[in-house]
Amino acid sequence: MPLINAKGAEIADLAGLSLYPLAELPAALPAPAGVVLTPDAELAGILPRLGELAVIAVEFPKFRDGRGFTIARALREHHGYKGDLRATGHFIPDQFAFLISCGFTSFATPPEHAPAQFAAELAKPRQPGQLLRRSLGRALEQG
Repeated sequence: MPLINAKGAEIADLAGLSLYPLAELPAALPAPAGVVLTPDAELAGILPRLGELAVIAVEFPKFRDGRGFTIARALREHHGYKGDLRATGHFIPDQFAFLISCGFTSFATPPEHAPAQFAAELAKPRQPGQLLRRSLGRALEQG
């Protein structure tokens, strides 16, 4: 899976990076090291160690599973994580801008989507609240 940044450009992973599942996170971490979080992960276990983690990879088991977005926002906004926040698993190009807005900085792109698809998604014009306007418009039409 290619690794891309928030601009859609392919990047190299940190040299010698060790990624551990949360349950297997060792007491003494090699540098650089990171943790892999599943959508049901309890953040309390890693909060005291955020400064030690170069990468936090958040798994998306299905593109419809939005818990990874919540984890990212919590890590950035509530807990002040400053390192690389990586999306992994099944996400789609349509979600790219939202992944970035939630604080993700790198992306292990799924094999079914070329990295260029994510870069192209950023080039599309967007209007804030577009989904809300469409939803309200449909509701008004039906009501």
